[in-house]
Formats: sequence, C-alpha cells, structure tokens
Amino acid sequence: MQRRGGNVSDGMGIWRRFWHDERGGIAIMSVLLLPVAIGFAALVGEYGNGLINKAENQRVADLAAYAGALAYTRTGNTGDMTGAANYIAQLNGIAPSAVSASLIPSPSGEGEAVSVTISTEEPLLLATILGADRSITIRANAIAEFASAGDPAACLIALNGGGTGLTLSGGTSLSADDCAVASNASISVPCGTFLTAKDITYNSANPPSAPCNGIRGPGNTEPKITKGAAEDPLAAHAAVTAATGRFAGVAALTAPAAPMVPTGTDIEFGWNQSATVNAANTIGCTATWASPKWTLTCPRGRTYNFGALTMGGGITLEVKLSGSGAAPTFNFSGEVSLTAAAATFPEGNYNFARGINTSGSMIATFGAGTYRMGRSSTWCGSGQVSVCQNGDTLRIEGPSTFEISSGVYTRGGGVLVLGTGSGNSFRIGPSSSGHAVDMGGGAKTSFGDATPDGVFQLIGNLNMESGGGSCLTIGAAADHDIAGYFSAAGGIRLGAGRYTIDGYMALGLTGGGNVHCDGETIGVVAHDVSIVISAKTTPSTWSSCNGAAFCVGAGYSNVVITAPTSGEMAGFAVIGPQTNSAGAAITEGGGARISGAFYFPNGPVTMSGGASAASGPGDCLQIIAEEITLSGGAKGISACVATGGATGGGGGAEVVRLVR
Repeated sequence: MQRRGGNVSDGMGIWRRFWHDERGGIAIMSVLLLPVAIGFAALVGEYGNGLINKAENQRVADLAAYAGALAYTRTGNTGDMTGAANYIAQLNGIAPSAVSASLIPSPSGEGEAVSVTISTEEPLLLATILGADRSITIRANAIAEFASAGDPAACLIALNGGGTGLTLSGGTSLSADDCAVASNASISVPCGTFLTAKDITYNSANPPSAPCNGIRGPGNTEPKITKGAAEDPLAAHAAVTAATGRFAGVAALTAPAAPMVPTGTDIEFGWNQSATVNAANTIGCTATWASPKWTLTCPRGRTYNFGALTMGGGITLEVKLSGSGAAPTFNFSGEVSLTAAAATFPEGNYNFARGINTSGSMIATFGAGTYRMGRSSTWCGSGQVSVCQNGDTLRIEGPSTFEISSGVYTRGGGVLVLGTGSGNSFRIGPSSSGHAVDMGGGAKTSFGDATPDGVFQLIGNLNMESGGGSCLTIGAAADHDIAGYFSAAGGIRLGAGRYTIDGYMALGLTGGGNVHCDGETIGVVAHDVSIVISAKTTPSTWSSCNGAAFCVGAGYSNVVITAPTSGEMAGFAVIGPQTNSAGAAITEGGGARISGAFYFPNGPVTMSGGASAASGPGDCLQIIAEEITLSGGAKGISACVATGGATGGGGGAEVVRLVR
C-alpha cells in the first residue's frame, strides 16, 4: 500500500528546489524593504522641510524681536512690545499663540533686551512608519537689545549740502535739549537768535556762525560741535517706500457710477391726500394721513420704484416697514427733495439717481444700509453734488456703505452725518467743481469709522476753504485715500490711520482753529495718524503757502498730530514728497505740536511769522528736510527722535540691535 503525499525525500527536494530558485526573489525583497525605504525617505524629506521651516521661524523671530524692542524704546510699555512682536508674526502667517515675547537683561551686559521665541508644530506623516512622533516642534529664538549710545541722535537734520542748511533769523529760537542738530551745509545763528542742542554737526567750510554766542548746550553748557556729514536715517526706509508707493493707486481711483434705476412714480407728501394715497398704492406701499404727518408703510423684502419725492411745507413724514424678511430696496429715478419739518426713513438699500437735496429747517434721518447716489441737477454750494445738505440735519445711521458719485456739500449751520459707529465704507466722487467734500462756514460734517474692513476714498478734493468755524470729523480707517488736495479751515478730527493725499494739505487758508466742536475747542486733532503727501498740486492763491506740500497758517495754532506707536507706520507723522521739491511751511502765527518724523528730504521746512513747531511732554519730534529755516519770531522745539529705533531722554539715544 502506497502512503499519501509521497515520501520524506520528495518533500526535502521540494524545499531545496524552492530555496535555490531565484525567480521572484527581487519582488519579495522589495516588499520586505519598502517600508524601510519609505521611512528613510520621510526622514530626509520631512525633517529637511522642518529645517526650512526653522529658518523661516528664525527670520520672523529676528524681525519680531527687533520690532518689539523698537516699540518698547518708544513707549516703555511691555504691552506695546508684545503687540509689535505679534503683529510682525501675523504679517508672516504665524499665529500670536505661537509667539512669546519677554523683557530680559541683555546677554551682552548692556541694558535690557527683548527675547522672542516662536514655536510651531510640523506634522509628520511618512516618518511615523519608523516609529517617529506624529509631529515635531520647530523653535526659534531671537534677542534684540537696546543700549544707550555715546552721542545723542539727531532730531533736526538739514540734508542738502548745497543749500542754506540750518538758518535762524529775526528773533527766533530752536531748542533740541535732548538730541543733536545736524546740517550738511552751514549753520547760521545771528544776533538775537538762539540754538540749544547737546551736539551740533556741520559740514560746511566754516564752523557754525553765532556772532552773539547764540549757540549753547542745555542749561547754558558748552555744546559739542563737530564737523562731519549727516546721513538721512530714513532713506530707503521700508515704511516710506510702501507709503509713497500707494500714490499711483490713489491717482487711479475712479468715482462710483450713478445708479441705474427704472423710472418710477412721482410722489408728493403734501396736503392733497388722494394724490398721495394713489401714488403710494401705485408704488406698492400704503400712505395714511394724520395731520400734519404722513406715514408710508412698505412691506419688507420688496423693491419700490419711486420717481421724484417732494414734501409740502410744515409736513412730517415717517416711512415704516411691515412684515418680515430682508430690508427692502428703494429706487428713486427723480430727485429727492426734503424741504419740510422732518422725515424718517428705515434701513434698506437706497438708490438715488438724482441725489438728495434738503433745505430749510428739515431734519432727515435714514437707517443703516447701502446708499448709491447720482448727481443732482440742482446747484448746491460751489457746484452740483449728490448730497446737498442745505437743511438743519441729514443723518444716515451706520454701519452703511456709501457709493456717492458726485460729492457732498454741507451749508453753514447744517449738520451732515454719514455713517455712525464702525463698519462703514465710503467711496465719494467729485462734484461738478471737483470737490468730494465741500463745507460752508459753521457747517458740521461727520464720517463714521471704516474699520475693520471698510474703505475711505475721496476721488476729489476735501475743501473747507470757506468753512471757517466749521467742524469736520473723519472716522478711523486703515487707509484714507484722497485723490485731490486737503484744504481746510475750522476744527478737524482725523481718525486713526494713514492719510494718503495726492495733492497738498493746507490748514488755515481762510482762518481756522480754536473751534467749538462737540463740546471741545479744537484746531486739528489727529492721534495715531500718518499723513503722506505727494504735492502733485500745491497752493497757488495763498502767498505764504504757495508751492508747499504741507502748510499751517492764518492763526491755525492748535494743530496736534501724533504718529502711530505700532504697525507699519509707527513713528511717522508727516511724509512729504519723494519725487519733487515741495516742502512744508508753518507761518502767520500757526502752530503745530507734532510727535513723530516730519520728513521732507527733498524740500525745505520753514517757520515764520511767529509760528511754532514743537513736541509736548512725552512726544518725539524729528524734522528731516533739505533745509530748515526759522525767521520772524518763529520757535521750534524738538525733544527726541521718533523713528529708526531711537528715543530721547537721559542724554542719549536708544540703539536697537540684534544680539542673538
């Protein structure tokens, strides 16, 4: 009988043949080694990527530490220090939660330093095959110290070696007790004038001219006077380049178009009740009368096509919404003339093909919404506009979006409020006379905040030249773009943000300052503001300011401009033209208190006629110009340097540098 399965020798033969058979061997080895190969490739790829990310984190940590140190030297506040470091990290795509900033003793033994550590997690995918963790921590640290330098930094610099340098005349004085004065040309301090500074640097053939010993150090000490060249500390500064680089975009702004709406039904809210009721029914609303008040009720969620809207004398109007649903759309193909006692409109989307015109003692209020406006055929102020506020008060609540094609005008004694609170947005084109905003004497005009994401764009001039005694309030916005000039009288509040003016800025052309606005007497109040001026146009009808990019005069003696303390524009108050030679003039008794850099590298800064420029307690004024001239009893006071990482106090500048 035969045994199943063959004998033992046959089985051994099968194994022997299998062991020595090379067919398919490579495939088997590949299967066995593939996870190992993938793991090692992951180590190379993923850990190599980690090294790249570490280099990026180190770059951001360096920038953040430097920014934090600059902020701390300006304010002495660790909150500002942390905020600056976090801001830089966010700009580079790193969350603030991954950033740690602290104040420490400097490793070099010189003063204090800011240490910034950035820690991010990098996920691992393939490397986990070899048993690695699912992520790695990528950490980078940078330290920026600030230590007192041996000599004070210059807070007044005249750059042009071929110009007049720094010149005083006519009973003037210039004080820079805590900083240095530098000129690449001569320094002239004739009898009756005084220059006070710790250090004075000149670069002319002859030393400073002071025949009556008008040059002195603080407390009548002997100043240090040396010959040498002064550099422009803000030349090619990234913030200046970015700010002035926006002019092309501002110049290219276009005014919003007038809205296109279907022809609607004219309605008059007058004493003819049947005509008003019939017109309202045609439009799709209901009109009810209770002398002397009309109530117009319109269901929500619909579109209503009006023609012209007019009102009879002594009548009030209330427009109400009924039911539920979205805010309605109100189209007006004709002009809206509000001439009676009062009118109230609800929130909604409003399209005014021919604009709004108020007059008399009218008090008109509109709810929040979207407002698109064309040009009125009625002459108002100096031209034809979209909003003619000739009444008592016209108020549009916020947050609202404004697309106004042809400017706004507020007559003397009138009040215009466009947007309240935050979240507003403004695009306003020019009137027939070229003004986006125009005001009469004693008028009040207010724009709400355009933060956090709104825009503020004037495609035309901001004109208050006839606005003596008027009040203008502009809310905060990241950028305020003005494609035209800014010429103003009266009292002005400028909300925080950057103001890019593709023209000139003149304050006091027809008088101004010391105006009672909302319970406070003001001239110009501008905190956390940077003003950037192109001087594409300059004044031509005001002899004291002709040709100037920035001018304060005519007794405009209460101007306060304070630069931001954090962000891209930190330390910059006013930046003048970089492509032409227009300068700045403070004249005719004008006065400005400025904290920050006042930067006109290609044009002169002049003060005359009893004018003054100063920095108050805790402020830092740095004037950098082609030439600096004081005459006619003018006074200048500069306390410290505001940009480039230097501050005053204690006889020395604060120098910021990375040490690790």
